[in-house]
Amino acid sequence: MMELDRVSVAFGEALALREASLRIEAGARLGIVGESGCGKSMLGLCLMGMVPDAAVVSGAIRLNGRDLAGASEAVWRRHRARDVAMIFQEPMAALNPLSRIGDTVMEPLLVHEGLSRAEARDRAIALFEEVGIPEPAARLRQYPHEISGGQRQRVLIALALTCNPGLLVADEPTTALDANVALRIIELLVRLSETRNMALVFISHDLAAVARATQTIAVMYGGDVVERGPTAQVLSAPRHPYTIGLLGARPGLGDRGRGADGRRRRLVTIPGNVPPLFDLPAGCRFSGRCSQEIAQCAGTRPVAHVLDGGQEASCHLLAPAAPGRAGAVT
Repeated sequence: MMELDRVSVAFGEALALREASLRIEAGARLGIVGESGCGKSMLGLCLMGMVPDAAVVSGAIRLNGRDLAGASEAVWRRHRARDVAMIFQEPMAALNPLSRIGDTVMEPLLVHEGLSRAEARDRAIALFEEVGIPEPAARLRQYPHEISGGQRQRVLIALALTCNPGLLVADEPTTALDANVALRIIELLVRLSETRNMALVFISHDLAAVARATQTIAVMYGGDVVERGPTAQVLSAPRHPYTIGLLGARPGLGDRGRGADGRRRRLVTIPGNVPPLFDLPAGCRFSGRCSQEIAQCAGTRPVAHVLDGGQEASCHLLAPAAPGRAGAVT
C-alpha cells in the first residue's frame, strides 16, 4: 500500500533520515521504536507528506504505486485524511482550543467528503461511538479542555478516521496517559486496524506498547533503520547491539528486575551520548557507543543481513567472517 524506498531527509549538514526503506501492506501493523531524535517522527511525517519546507528529501515515497516524494502540497492534501491520516502527539496541543470538538471532527467530512452539516454531524456521532466516547452528541458541543486526556486521544483517533484512510500513523499515541487508559487506546487501535483492514504505523519509545500493538517492528538509531522483523522475535531475540542495549535499559518489575541470584539487577546503560545529526559517524551510526565495535564500523556502513524468521539487522558483526562475531550479538 505504502512504501518508502531509500528515503533521506537532510537539513543542511544534518541528516535526519538516511536511506530508510519500509513497505506497509493493507491491514498490517508496524511499530517504529528508538530513542528521542532517532528519526521516528520524521519517518511518520514522510508518510504524511509533511516534511518541513527547509528539508531536502530524496528517494521514493509511493502510495498505491504512485511516487509522491516530489508532489506538491495540493497533491498531498488530496491524499491526507482519505488515504493516510495521522494521530499527532499531545492531544491538547493537536486540538484547537477555540473550536468545539464537533466542528473539528466535522471539518474533514465537509471539505473532503462534501457532506452537508447534518450528515457530517451524524457521521461524527457514529465515529465517536466507534471509538468509545460516551454521550457522543453532548461531546460535539464541548471544547477540548472540558474532557479528559483519554477522551481527547479518542477524539484525535475519530478525527483521523473521518475519511476512512487506508493507513493510520499514530505518533506516540499513549504519551501522558496513565497505564490503564493507554492500554485501552492500544486495544482500540488494534481493533480498528482489524475491523477496517487499515494499516497502522505505531511510533513510540514505549516497547511494551509496541509489543501489544504491532505485528512487525523497525528499530531506529541516528536516522537509520538498524533492525526489523516480527515484533515478538525482535523483542525476545534482538541481534543488533543497539537493540540489545535498548531492551536491556528497560526497568523491570518483580522478578524481571532481578538477576539469576535473586538480587536486584542494575539497569544496562548504553555508554556515551547520542551525537548531533550533523556529526554522526559515516559508517554505522552506533559507532562510538557500541561495546562490540570493530575496525570498519566507524567508516563503512553495514548492510542489512537477513536472519532466521524474516529478521534483519544492519551490523558488521553479523557478516559471516566478522571478527568477534561468535556470541557478540546473539
